[in-house]
Amino acid sequence: MDVVLLTLTTLSLAAAAGFGALSWRVGREERERARARIAALSTAMAPPSAESPFLSGVAVGSVFEQTTEGLRGRPMIKLAAGAAMLLLIAGGVFVTSWSSDSPSAAVKTPAPLELLSMRYQRQGTTLTVSGMVKNPAAGAAVNGVTAVVFAFDHKGAFVASGRAPLDFSALAPGDESPFVVNVPNVSDVARYRVTFRSGNGVVRHIDRRTNQVQLAQAVR
Repeated sequence: MDVVLLTLTTLSLAAAAGFGALSWRVGREERERARARIAALSTAMAPPSAESPFLSGVAVGSVFEQTTEGLRGRPMIKLAAGAAMLLLIAGGVFVTSWSSDSPSAAVKTPAPLELLSMRYQRQGTTLTVSGMVKNPAAGAAVNGVTAVVFAFDHKGAFVASGRAPLDFSALAPGDESPFVVNVPNVSDVARYRVTFRSGNGVVRHIDRRTNQVQLAQAVR
């Protein structure tokens, strides 16, 4: 697309330069003809003298005869100008059409991960959360995904967190991977939440465990 725009810009500049040169040339020729007409008219209107008796035979009407020079006498120039204008109009229509279609051609956001199952187990003061996550077919390949579990007490206050990488470090579209996260040193846990991260960013996921699909909110 950049090549097409550059080509259209170059052609437009070349056409503008050509029309400018043509206009300057035609204007110069018209000025020369005007000066010649004025000189001939002045000579014709001057009184005859003995030194130049032949000037009396100049026909004034011949000075103002119409000529076919200029753009009217150059059909190839008119044809080239018309072709250049059609090219510029077609280029403008093409660029406008591409600009209007570009939002629909934009790359769609990859589908989020899907949480298929999740369960927990208590062993002393350690909370163990395990489950299964899937990268849907419409998703993008992800690498180095880490599962993070946040634990909260009965008052809704944050207690502790734990994290662990997925069993499979790389998830291509359509792949699934289990995960197991241990949250140590917790005694009063009323609920917990899981999120997924890659690097320093949160990886979106959807909770598929219930019939009503809701976008899970990641705790930062």
